[in-house]
Amino acid sequence: MSALRIEIYQQHSIAPDDSRLALFCRRLAPGTLVVLPEYTLSAFFTDLRGLSSKQILLDQSRQLESLESLSQRYALHFIAPIITAGKKRLYKQIAHITPESSFYYMQQRLIGYEHWNEVEYFANPQPKRLSTPAIFRLGGCKIAMMFGFEIHFDELWCKLRAQGVDIVIMPCANTFDSAARWRELCKMRAFLNGCAIVRANRVGEVQVDGHTWRFYGDSLIAMPNGEILDHLGDTQERLSITLHREQITQMAREWGFREVFDI
Repeated sequence: MSALRIEIYQQHSIAPDDSRLALFCRRLAPGTLVVLPEYTLSAFFTDLRGLSSKQILLDQSRQLESLESLSQRYALHFIAPIITAGKKRLYKQIAHITPESSFYYMQQRLIGYEHWNEVEYFANPQPKRLSTPAIFRLGGCKIAMMFGFEIHFDELWCKLRAQGVDIVIMPCANTFDSAARWRELCKMRAFLNGCAIVRANRVGEVQVDGHTWRFYGDSLIAMPNGEILDHLGDTQERLSITLHREQITQMAREWGFREVFDI
């Protein structure tokens, strides 16, 4: 039976060479996929604006080196939101770090609200026609990775369903009073696309223009039957779970919304 061990490491922030993360990784089985929430390897978006690009990239380089070292030492895989550079501009990406190499997915749809305008800050292209998010195979499963904000765009999910994706890994930084809405979104997308969704959300608080933004955690696993398999609370904690491809595909076949089941 195909099985994938997943560890959601729900945190507020992780410093380079964080001893807690190193100790945590030492205890994991080789081949485990460790998922980090959005804006845990860097300052939150609103705080990034007060830092120089040089300082941001120096910090991110150290974070990547640290994760690559842990990946190689303990034979782990990481899904980690990261900030990169090109042509003197900053880009928002997800890194899939393996013991052999690293791969990246660039966010295709950024938040563009007045109070949270990533479109204006980052240089990510905003294509009219969206591409299929990054897909890889691990533990017998076909896995895609995308940012939480991209859950709202039907075109991306049509592409993932056409590819027969089993699991979607989704780092998030959800705040305000959106917990109930995000639960329903994850359940609905998992149900209609015949896949499991692993949502890793940030915790902690930031001050923005005199207001407190609270990130509430509730990292979770949503299954193709539209149910939440497991979830975390609102503090720094972790969730350990093993997903079996056979269980995912059985649920997806029962409801019939997904047609591709290749491996």
